[in-house]
Amino acid sequence: MADLYFFVPKEKIEDVVDCGLKLSEWYDRELILPGMNESKKVLKALLNPRDDTKLLKDTNYQCVRLQVELDYCWVSDSTLYQMGLEDSRTLELYSNNIVPLKDYCFGTFRNPEVLVTTSVLPEYIKVAGVALDTPLLYENSENLYLVNLREKYEELYNDSGNHLLYAFFTYLETKGKVIRHEDKEHKNVIFFYTDSSGYTVLRIP
Repeated sequence: MADLYFFVPKEKIEDVVDCGLKLSEWYDRELILPGMNESKKVLKALLNPRDDTKLLKDTNYQCVRLQVELDYCWVSDSTLYQMGLEDSRTLELYSNNIVPLKDYCFGTFRNPEVLVTTSVLPEYIKVAGVALDTPLLYENSENLYLVNLREKYEELYNDSGNHLLYAFFTYLETKGKVIRHEDKEHKNVIFFYTDSSGYTVLRIP
């Protein structure tokens, strides 16, 4: 079973707790999933309730925790879907990257959405409390994605983040926030902050 999260308007919480989430009523969209020949209705849920900070902070909504069999769960990248609504090539990329939840590696998508292809019975729905009831192993999916991406490129370039920091400080330089002093012979650079006495030393890639 997968633990998923879903936001319900507060005026409908009682109905959801008593009757469950009927796919025909709560589905988000219809699409063709990998290995299927016809479109299916899907309910959009989250792996982490903090993946939607807007709804998490909205007092008109209540987060519920769902337990759903893995066979009914697929994961996709919601950013690709939103961008794909205006670009067919991106929508094709979205469709080609839908994977079963059981095969999903956490941190692969920046904004993962879980596509649930079944109704959820009331006994598998629990209203999440302030602490969200179950421990969450990471802050949110976006942060996990960015951490994984940094680690991937640091390992690839054996660089410990120097390339990324150099690019970031070069960007700050264009904004007038730092001034550089280079030692080209030894490939070192110092970025002096313009608003303080601080500085950062990096290697020139």
